[in-house]
Amino acid sequence: MRHPTTLRRADDLRLPEQLVIYAVMLVASLAYNYSFILIDYVRPFLVRDAGMTLAETALLYSAQAAGVIVGSFVTPSLVSRSGSKAVLIGCSLTLSACTFANEAMVGFWPWGVTRFVVGVALPGCYIASITMLANIFPPRLRGRLLSVNMAMFSVSLMTFGFLGSILGDDGWRTLVRIAAVLPLGVALATLLFLPDDRAFQVYGNEDTSGASNAERGTWREMLSGTRARLTIACIVIAGLNFSAYQFYSGFITTYLLNVRGFSSEMIGVIVAVDGVGTLAGTLLWGVVADRYGRKYNLLGFVLAAICVAAFLVAPTVLPLLIAIELAYAIGLSCTNCWAAYFAELFPVRLRPMGTSLFHGGHLLSLFAPLAVTLVAARAPLAVGMALAPLSFLLAALIWSRLPETLRSGRRYRGFAPE
Repeated sequence: MRHPTTLRRADDLRLPEQLVIYAVMLVASLAYNYSFILIDYVRPFLVRDAGMTLAETALLYSAQAAGVIVGSFVTPSLVSRSGSKAVLIGCSLTLSACTFANEAMVGFWPWGVTRFVVGVALPGCYIASITMLANIFPPRLRGRLLSVNMAMFSVSLMTFGFLGSILGDDGWRTLVRIAAVLPLGVALATLLFLPDDRAFQVYGNEDTSGASNAERGTWREMLSGTRARLTIACIVIAGLNFSAYQFYSGFITTYLLNVRGFSSEMIGVIVAVDGVGTLAGTLLWGVVADRYGRKYNLLGFVLAAICVAAFLVAPTVLPLLIAIELAYAIGLSCTNCWAAYFAELFPVRLRPMGTSLFHGGHLLSLFAPLAVTLVAARAPLAVGMALAPLSFLLAALIWSRLPETLRSGRRYRGFAPE
């Protein structure tokens, strides 16, 4: 372990160094999000071209979610021991190899096994990159910077929608190929351009760095005393968010194709609208989180719940559906502040664990796709998708009971992570 006096201060980083680190993290977030939502977009085409049933495609998500659960609890210790850089390289290479295998072997069992491994690697990419950004950039900018980083989810949606519209019904294999190439580029860029974050004194809750990044936290600390309540609450609201997303967004392409009768091109338009909305929402909620506090973002869940209910009962009038979907996507992106919020709820040594709680929410959402398919077997698909508003509203209620971490926030009440 390095002696603290040998560590470089994060606030001494020059602007060009910060820009390079942030640029690599943006590409890493793009690759992570693109890989994460791949199943949602290609689901109807796997049913049509690979002979899978709708229930089997739901199991693919569950396999990936099971892997994410494993990775979310294993990865923080790896980040503490080996540093964010090494973990990001290893997990990115794993994503690339497994997705190349998906493109080569189309079938339920090959996809099921590889998507589980992808799931294990996904939290590594997220936890490593978000921990590095939370440590290196100050709190007054953290909400906006990490929100823009998480906006790569929006870019991924727009990429799927844009390419889906251009490539048509037979282009889904190309989308899989892109998902394999992106993390390969991340691994190379990380190797060449990112520093080892273990060499820094990092930011705590102040704008001047001083906390040692050499200490190692443990899960025992996360599950003891008052921290246990915070840990469980973060897992629950993350799980409700993932469940709501799967109830609605996970089946939106199937719903539009089979229920509304949309063409692949029009489905691509709706998915692209999701991307535009989440990108706009990311900018909005990032400003809200840094100016007023992290807890104000829970209003996005309320907006998302209203819009899901409206979309499912609205007539098939394309401009109306696009407007509702746009508002839904804006609300959905309120969780982008969690990248900062979950880290700030805990001391520096526990930030990898705190960041991982976002993925720990898959414990609750593991069977969400299966729930929708079971309901859809006995009732219209929209009935299963209507579980989303309930999940969003319950998550908002629990979030409202958590402490504010931004010291300049309007609802800050003196909370300190130690």
